[in-house]
Formats: sequence, C-alpha cells, structure tokens
Amino acid sequence: MKQVRSPWMALALALALALALLLGAAVPVRPARAESAQERATAALVKAVFLHKFASFVEWPAGSFATPTSPLKIGVLGDPTVWKNLLDTARDRDRDGRPVWVTQLTEGAALTGYHILYLKVPSEARLNELLAQVPAGVLTVTDSDGAPPRSGVIHFFLDEGRIQLEVSPDAAARQGLRLSPRLLSAARSVRAIQ
Repeated sequence: MKQVRSPWMALALALALALALLLGAAVPVRPARAESAQERATAALVKAVFLHKFASFVEWPAGSFATPTSPLKIGVLGDPTVWKNLLDTARDRDRDGRPVWVTQLTEGAALTGYHILYLKVPSEARLNELLAQVPAGVLTVTDSDGAPPRSGVIHFFLDEGRIQLEVSPDAAARQGLRLSPRLLSAARSVRAIQ
C-alpha cells in the first residue's frame, strides 16, 4: 500500500529535519548514485526550508531593508524544485516579521536586489563567475558536487549521504554580513578564505 502524505505533513517533516540539522544533526539522504526521485525531492525540500530559515541567523548591513517590515527577497538559480519548495514554504510564513518573496532566476538574470541568493550551476567556473557578480550585503548559498567556491558564504554538500553545510565567516564578512554562532555550530565545516 502506498503511503500518502499531505503537503502539511511533508512541510512538518522538512521543518523537523531542518531544525535537527541546525542543532547539529545531519540530515540523511542516500548517495547520488542510488538517489531516487523521492530522495531528490526530500533533499530539495530540506534545502528550501534551510533557505527560509537562514535569515534568522544572519545580520544584514544597515540599510539592507528600507523598513522593519520590508520583505526578505530570495533568488533561486538552477534548481526549480528548490524554488517551488521554497515558494510553498514561504507562502503565508514571514521570517522575523518580514514577508518572504521568492524569485526563480534564469541564466543571465541580474543578481541584484536580493538578500539571499541560492546558486546551483553545473560548472565551478560558472559558479565563481556568478559569485563575482553578487553585490555586497547578500547571503550566497551554493550547491554543487565539486569543491565549495572560494567566495560563497554557505555551501550545501553531501557527505556519507547526508546534507551538510560548509560556512565561510570570511566570505560573510566580505559581504558585510554577521553570522550567528548557532549557524556556525550547525555547520559541518567552517572555512577561511585563503
């Protein structure tokens, strides 16, 4: 018998998984070689929940928001499933008193006007090109199979079938961002820029 979950149950599961990861636990996802459509969907949902939640652990530079209730703007490039899940997660859920606006970006779109940018592209060279275009004051979250880019703030990666975070406080400082110690403690790896 096939188990059917409501969208609210799936969201509750994703939020629970996100909370577990932020508290130091890794979220299991099977390795890519054996990854099913269900596992890819779960991974995309977990990443979307993290993108929504990261804002609570970042302090933006003064002037990043016009007013205390200005929207938090998140741009997503390269993964339509993450974008769709983030759109669903953000619907009717503010983040620290701010509405959350989610935009699906296409290749060549301007990377300005966002507080968080999620970038998933197949080429490390292209990812570094995109990161070089990101203005100051933006939390960059990358997702690739290769080594994390030198200038990204947060990087999703798989380790032993689990979604992990690598965080660069130096990259955050270059962007004018302050990261919460709670975010740093949830990271599998904290790196410095060479």
